Amino acid sequence: MYEIKAKSSKVNKAFDKLFKTLSDEVKSKILKTLSESPKSTTSHSNIQGKIEKKNKYWQFYVSKGDRLIYDVIDKPRKIVLILFAGNHNDAHIFLTAR
Repeated sequence: MYEIKAKSSKVNKAFDKLFKTLSDEVKSKILKTLSESPKSTTSHSNIQGKIEKKNKYWQFYVSKGDRLIYDVIDKPRKIVLILFAGNHNDAHIFLTAR
């Protein structure tokens, strides 16, 4: 199991803000996926729940407009480090700045 952590308090606040808008079912799916198999790339006709590799980071499509961008650390401990939580446009800016 992977431990889920935010890179900073700013990212943690953005993650919490995003989570408040989601249903319990979607929250559960996100947490389960990130803690069990954060590197599982998926291709869905429905974008929600899709995971893909974007350069050196992973991107989880929470909805049509919201994204989580994270890094996966396997050693010494298994950690999913949330780097960004927010909308599609801001995610694009985040990724191009890296």
